[in-house]
Amino acid sequence: MRIYDVSRGHSQDIYHTKRMQRVQCVKYSLDAQFLYSGSDDGNVRLWKANASKKLGVMNPRENAQAEYNTALRNRYKHLPEIRKVDRARRIPVSIKKAQEKKKIILDSRKRKEENVRTNNKGFGPPRVPLRQKMYLAEEE
Repeated sequence: MRIYDVSRGHSQDIYHTKRMQRVQCVKYSLDAQFLYSGSDDGNVRLWKANASKKLGVMNPRENAQAEYNTALRNRYKHLPEIRKVDRARRIPVSIKKAQEKKKIILDSRKRKEENVRTNNKGFGPPRVPLRQKMYLAEEE
């Protein structure tokens, strides 16, 4: 299960378990601290919305440390090292393999469209970014 931010193209969080099947519904709790998911296997799972956040009562020193860490992360988020750590997600092997296959397919489609465009002396189909394409049906 991937959670996306509407304004960004990359997933914000990834939630998974080994026995998890198709997810049918997802809902945030009213205070937005938890996420509920229902799947085909008949289970309802409860996830923390911010996986690294500590639950329960925190003493003032822990609160100050958490706020300081968040401020540091926000201040230096433009640096490549911090960005890499911040965007790192552990993805299950099956999903990783599917991503690699999809990337190969999309790269070959892009290469084919570019070849058609260059060999038709500029009269080929115009370039359209993948996010702007709307597929109703695919013909081959």
